[in-house]
Parts: sequence; structure tokens; C-alpha cells
Amino acid sequence: MADGRRIVVDEARCIGCWECVELCPQTRGTQFPVFEKGERVPRVVNPGSCLACLTCVEGCRSQALTVDGRRRWEGYVDPRARSKEEVIY
Repeated sequence: MADGRRIVVDEARCIGCWECVELCPQTRGTQFPVFEKGERVPRVVNPGSCLACLTCVEGCRSQALTVDGRRRWEGYVDPRARSKEEVIY
């Protein structure tokens, strides 16, 4: 399932604040980060590392990110999970 994540950065909307890079739990200090800083906008380098917690999406000030076409977490990954933290940890 992890290989199928489609993470889209809308370059026209992105303001290059790097919040997604800073917030992503699978990017900070990991061997296979989801994001890395590009010249103007973040680059998705390992979509297979994405947990689909949507922390990046929810933290995006310019609403420039989508993961599998979604902008909200609720019920996305596992409907049994009561919180995003249960998905991550």
C-alpha cells in the first residue's frame, strides 16, 4: 500500500515555507525521507515512506498538498484508528 501513495505538491500554490518537510514524521531524521527541500518547493523523494497521516497536508498554510487526493485525515488510513497518533505510533 505504501508504494501507492500519490503525494502532489501544487507548485502554483506552494509558498515554499517548508512546513511539510519540518512536520512530516517520516522525513525528520529518517533514512528514507518522504520530502526534501527543492529549489522553490518541496520534492517528494520517497512516497513509499509515507504513512498517510496527512500531517503535511494539515500543516500546509497554502493548501498546496494532497495525499491520494485527500486534504483531511479523518477515517483515511484505518477507520478503527481514533487519532492520527495511533496511525503514526
